[in-house]
Amino acid sequence: MPEITGATLRQLYNSVHRRRSSTLPIVALIVAAVLWLISVARANDLAMKSYGLVSILGWTFFVGLVLVVLGFTSELLRTPLRPRYLTAFLILLIVFIFGTASAIEPTGSLQQSFIHTGFIQYILVHGQALNSYDARFSWPGGFSLGALLVAFAGVPNALAFIRWFPLVIELLYLAPLLVIARASGVGRRAAWLGVALFYANNWIFQDYFSPQALNYLFFLIILAVVFANWKPKPASSTPQPRRRVPRRVADVRAWLSRFADVRAWLSRFAAVRALLSRSRSRLEGSDAQARWNSSTTLVTLGLVGAISLASAMSHQLTPYAILLDLAACLVSRRLGRPEVIVVIFLFSVGWLSLGASNYWEGHLSTIFGSIGQLGGTLSANVSKRVTGSASHRAIVDVRILLMVGLYGLGGLGALRRRPETRTLELLAVAPILLLVLQDYGGEGLLRAVLFGLPFVTLLAASAIMPDLVGHGRPLLSVLRLRGHGRTALRVVTVTVVLGLALGTVVVRGGNDTFESFTNGELHAVNFVYNHVTPGQTIGYVAPYLPFGQRDVGVVNQYIAIGVGATLKHVNASSFVKRQVAWIILTRSQASWGVNVAGYAPHWESKLKAALVKRGYKVAATWSTATVLRLAPITSSTKT
Repeated sequence: MPEITGATLRQLYNSVHRRRSSTLPIVALIVAAVLWLISVARANDLAMKSYGLVSILGWTFFVGLVLVVLGFTSELLRTPLRPRYLTAFLILLIVFIFGTASAIEPTGSLQQSFIHTGFIQYILVHGQALNSYDARFSWPGGFSLGALLVAFAGVPNALAFIRWFPLVIELLYLAPLLVIARASGVGRRAAWLGVALFYANNWIFQDYFSPQALNYLFFLIILAVVFANWKPKPASSTPQPRRRVPRRVADVRAWLSRFADVRAWLSRFAAVRALLSRSRSRLEGSDAQARWNSSTTLVTLGLVGAISLASAMSHQLTPYAILLDLAACLVSRRLGRPEVIVVIFLFSVGWLSLGASNYWEGHLSTIFGSIGQLGGTLSANVSKRVTGSASHRAIVDVRILLMVGLYGLGGLGALRRRPETRTLELLAVAPILLLVLQDYGGEGLLRAVLFGLPFVTLLAASAIMPDLVGHGRPLLSVLRLRGHGRTALRVVTVTVVLGLALGTVVVRGGNDTFESFTNGELHAVNFVYNHVTPGQTIGYVAPYLPFGQRDVGVVNQYIAIGVGATLKHVNASSFVKRQVAWIILTRSQASWGVNVAGYAPHWESKLKAALVKRGYKVAATWSTATVLRLAPITSSTKT
């Protein structure tokens, strides 16, 4: 019998520990995935309450989400890091946050998704965009790409894409986000944590089937190329030690006393010339150096130019966000080719001047009318959204708190880290200039925050793990928790990621009672499309139904949104005065009226009764939708 020594026992213990550390993440991933499948299988979208999606998610969903966050944190604090497990946990986190609604709700969300499928269908049928119909047709690049995909897939329309599009596009964001994080200058653990915080706090529902979701991918890819290729050259001068206040006062006095010295003035002029020379060098990109060889750099710059041209042709805001961020990279020594900015500027302004001329002719005040009117823009984006029922106001308040908390943590990270350059800080605030330069309606602030989100989350991660080169201290080390610093860091990481993820799940699906649609509502819309004749008008109360995917430019529509508290009488009269042939009343519109507009419960039933008294007939009914027609129809009134 072989002798058992201490070395043998240690070897056996290490072997068992390695096997357990390799098995536990797999078990956590499998259990969390099974719990998610159970949650979506049990959920009933028809039972959704005023708080939206979270009201139909069972305990299995939240237990699974906790397992994902615990598993990710365990891998994040492990030595050495295992990227494949971290990536697996990130993918599962994305599925929990962005794939749950797609798995539960039977159709795509937001009417805008259906309108975009209608634009794609028009291009498929006619081979061109419909000029002067909608501003979005002046940037048809994304719709043309959608038409190409529909033709390639052999499906009749793009409706098959919209349900799972948010999950797919968020998964596509992951690769450029990881590249940006790894090349950003933060530590490896902070980079992984920053990507997790991006997804945990991305409650901004801008990933629906739309050109802006595709252009956000373009935005991330371009920034990823810049971060991966260029890095700042080492500073030539070493930083001076911090001086005490009395010494600084003496220096100021000595500096003021030299105003009469001509030689001092000349030396100041020399300093100004040196500063201008350094500024010129930075603007020319000479303070950044490329990691790749010249041929690879030129090829990637060509790809960046092609992507920029596609972005300029498909979205009116993203190209200017790219310009602002590339300018920030140039100033902060993370971009070595200033010509890229000029090319993108020419593409953006050139398309606006020529390709989008049908839009801006007569609408210049819409494009540039809000320059400098930051107060009105913030009011349209913040204060006007805090309305409606108590549940809706609570959801909006949580959204604001999540974003304020993240920016506060990002500000702490900016103070704690000591980088070579402040690129992340500039990129976090640069998109705010979009609010000053353009009018993008009530979504302008959301878009600006989304453009800065990848960099704010990296700063927030640096607040928790500010280690840049392996010698930094974590946030909780200031508490001097002897022997418990790693445990405290684990608790803080889990709390922040899980808290943000839970908040995002709540507020992201908080409007699903009126932004998501049932099969009955989709059947009602298709019923009207099948019976409406050219020239007739289809009416509905609010733009919350799956409408717009067919007959673009052929069927008229009337939206009675903005009607006041006397909805029962005013809406019935407005429909009759405009001779609206078809009226669609749905559950989503009813929920919008109660939760956002502040109407009394069952207001849609009273409106229906008032319309029937005015000569409308019930043409078809479903459990969640009713169709009324001004004149009786000869076909069956029940579908």
